[in-house]
Amino acid sequence: MLAFILLATGALAAQEDETRHARMFAEAAKAYDENRLAEAIAGWNQLADTGQALPEVLFNLGNAYYRNGQVGPAIRAYRQAQRQAPRDPDIRANLGFAAQTAGSPLPARKPVAALLLDFSPAEWRGVAVACYWGLFAAFAAWILWPRQRLAARLATAAFALCLLVALTGLWLHRDLRKTPEGVVMLAGQKVLSSPLETATPLLAIPEGAIVRMLEKRGPWIEIRYEETRGWLPAETVAAVLPETPSYSAAGPAGRTGIDIPG
Repeated sequence: MLAFILLATGALAAQEDETRHARMFAEAAKAYDENRLAEAIAGWNQLADTGQALPEVLFNLGNAYYRNGQVGPAIRAYRQAQRQAPRDPDIRANLGFAAQTAGSPLPARKPVAALLLDFSPAEWRGVAVACYWGLFAAFAAWILWPRQRLAARLATAAFALCLLVALTGLWLHRDLRKTPEGVVMLAGQKVLSSPLETATPLLAIPEGAIVRMLEKRGPWIEIRYEETRGWLPAETVAAVLPETPSYSAAGPAGRTGIDIPG
């Protein structure tokens, strides 16, 4: 009886949360449509902060930032959305357009790495688990049914190759965590040769540029941008963290301004 009451209470609380999140999303979308951009940004940020950092929320947050003239935060929100939904064409298009507006190309990746990063860590984990058990079953069949050894051998090789590809994809995502991406949030920044205000400027870097964050030293952070490695004030760079919802239940859906923002 107690277990039933606890389950019912949990289900009711989850339903109330879902209703509240849907209402918050609708209010933010209405504010966006009415060009009350500060309210829309606050609403979608609040959703993200309450465990609803879903691709739709981050995508719409990026649109609101972009329309509000905040290209750095817009690119960061789009990139966060892309980390969860890497093959989404709307996210990819708006991210590319915003980067073009900022005058900063998106980080170049080798073709194989780009292909593997088109799948999220969750997808690669699912593939790895499936291939692991498939490999186990194929190897068992190889031993137990001698007449089917050729087929079992081919299946074993296929599952082993699939597992290797999945592990490579997970390793690439792990590398993104080890040296995470960051977005330059302020205009007029210059990459310096050392973490000193008097250091030699190496290049001017635009707001919205996506960099790799290498090392933090006091109020400075070492970054890599294209072929240049240098230092920026840490407060000018915001990490593109792999935002993940706290639960996978169906949350608020829908997008505002899915066309290229103008």
